Amino acid sequence: MLGVVDSEPERPPGRRREIDTRLDAVRARLKTLRERDLDPSKRWATTPSERVAAAQRHAAEAYAAAAEVLASSAEAFRHAAEAHERAASMHERTAAAGIGDVHGHQRQAELHWAAAVADHQRAERVQSLLAESEQARPAPRCDEPSDGVAP
Repeated sequence: MLGVVDSEPERPPGRRREIDTRLDAVRARLKTLRERDLDPSKRWATTPSERVAAAQRHAAEAYAAAAEVLASSAEAFRHAAEAHERAASMHERTAAAGIGDVHGHQRQAELHWAAAVADHQRAERVQSLLAESEQARPAPRCDEPSDGVAP
């Protein structure tokens, strides 16, 4: 007789461990959230001003994270442009030395130079977005009442 046929392919042991680790982390986070929700002292215990302050802190953290992502993106585009420039130079030197498919190396050099220009433009655009976001960033709010005197 035929045995049970499993239509799922067997995952490699390393991948299975990785999935199990992620699932354990998700389960632990869910447990923490459930426990927090069950604690009545933590539910609605804050005043509206405390919630506003918490929202402002979260907004500041999100803004800082977004700025970090923009800065990382600009750096990544600059690194990519440099890599394209190195590859283009290598293809040009190889073509000039007459090694291999000279026309192919010339085409590859042109493609890498174009990619380098595009990556430099992307880096500049991201950098300008970062500068604009820094200029548009709202000043930190002071919750102290104003006494009418300029600082």
